[in-house]
Amino acid sequence: MVRILIVDDQRLIRYSFSRILGAVDDFVITEAASGEEARALTRNQEFDVILMDLNMPGMGGLEATRRLLASDPRVRIIGVSGYAEGPYPVKFMELGGVGYLSKDASWSDLINAIRIVMRGDRFLGADVAQYIAADLVGTAPGSGVDSLSQREIQVLHLIAAGCSTEQIAERIHLSIKTVSHHRRRLLGKLGASNDVQLAAIACRHGLTDIGAVLLQTATT
Repeated sequence: MVRILIVDDQRLIRYSFSRILGAVDDFVITEAASGEEARALTRNQEFDVILMDLNMPGMGGLEATRRLLASDPRVRIIGVSGYAEGPYPVKFMELGGVGYLSKDASWSDLINAIRIVMRGDRFLGADVAQYIAADLVGTAPGSGVDSLSQREIQVLHLIAAGCSTEQIAERIHLSIKTVSHHRRRLLGKLGASNDVQLAAIACRHGLTDIGAVLLQTATT
């Protein structure tokens, strides 16, 4: 059984989420119309996953997330917002959120996200992954890192993990030729001359952790 709290100030959104997710056999749904109501409910009930709208009147989703995690760091909070880029995704993940989807995501993506965070992993919707990756590394424009695509970050993560070109190709379902192309682009963009230097850059900028999240998102 997965106990899910849906937090959104729009009644129709809550109804839609409850109807779709409630049809999943092992999902048990509770609703809250505000961050304040979510906090009140969590004082008396335990939830496995909280789906948090970030743009709400009163106590917004970011502040509600901060307070809920301060009270119970074990709770898994997934941000669900109309904003795929900008400050919301980055701030939310920095607060300790374990997943983020835009409201344009499919229902299968949302259900998949819940399953993934329940097993202890993180999830980023495909439409926000590239934006949040660029922001989380905190690099200035022109550094090279800020220009990496989602796929290049995945390849860089696997290079840093010590995978060969053949292993990378198998892992992310690309041809060896395509992986070699991505590797050459990484060397050029990052000013590196070999895989050791690429791995060092990845570690220095926190791209190993981000690559793991993007890899999880793409292969699940």
